[in-house]
Amino acid sequence: MKIENEISRDAAQLVMKSRTAVLATSDTEGLPHSAWMTTQVTPDLEEIISITAPTSQKVEFLRLNPQAEWMFACPSLETIVYLSGRTRVLEGDAAKRYWDQMPGKSKAYYRKYCETEDYHKFAVIRTEVNKVVLCKPYSYKKLVLWEKPVSGLS
Repeated sequence: MKIENEISRDAAQLVMKSRTAVLATSDTEGLPHSAWMTTQVTPDLEEIISITAPTSQKVEFLRLNPQAEWMFACPSLETIVYLSGRTRVLEGDAAKRYWDQMPGKSKAYYRKYCETEDYHKFAVIRTEVNKVVLCKPYSYKKLVLWEKPVSGLS
């Protein structure tokens, strides 16, 4: 996302300051699942990564339906930013690059149930963001800040 105005800068700053976000997934029948996740987001808001157990429900759902939405919120909840897009589950050597760049692994949620540094025992969730929405719940406003154009359609 090209960050070119104050509104998009504010949204990007909120996301970049947040170390955690809520990941929303659903199975093939539309049954939802949400989970707090430790995240790493690129400054242009076009990629989100997180680490989890390969046996988790969110990974199962993402394998069935790769569309996901992430919710980042300021502490007062007066500003929320939603990032959504196609999400892939990476494991083994494909996950190593993301494992290496994830800060704060020693304090992440998933460390409560697996204390190893062996990235082969984890899965990386990688979302390629195709939509960014800014929400101001107290004023009932939602604004699509960016949506990736759909390619290949005539």
